[in-house]
Amino acid sequence: MTVERQLYRLIPGEEEMSFTLQPVTSNEIDSDALYLDEITLTSEQDAVLRYGQVEVPLPPGADVERTTWGISVNKPNAGKQQGQLLEKARNEMGELAYMVPVKELTGTVTFRHLLRFSQKGQFVLPPARYVRSYAPAQQSVAPGSEWTSGCR
Repeated sequence: MTVERQLYRLIPGEEEMSFTLQPVTSNEIDSDALYLDEITLTSEQDAVLRYGQVEVPLPPGADVERTTWGISVNKPNAGKQQGQLLEKARNEMGELAYMVPVKELTGTVTFRHLLRFSQKGQFVLPPARYVRSYAPAQQSVAPGSEWTSGCR
């Protein structure tokens, strides 16, 4: 089981409600911009993993947008391909984190949420992780997902 987390900045495209995703590295967070948090889970087991959750830490002042407003996004170097529409957010908010329930997992599944950052400062976050609800000792942590955000 692997967990990957990637943060992208949404760069406005030529068409209305169309954006290109720009990968974010440390200290590139702008409190005036909109971001896409992408969590990818990959299970290499033949058996279905049932009833788990993805726990995704957020810095103070960060919030998950409740709606996607019909936004479509293109990955970098996608050329003139049609953008992918964002699905409705499927998360539960917690204190300084959000959680995504995963009823069953086979193969690869990706969760995408729009984020805004409002508090300025430097923050070091713990990694995102997947935890099985009825087997909490079985969890996977995103490697290298600790990042420092400095809002401008």
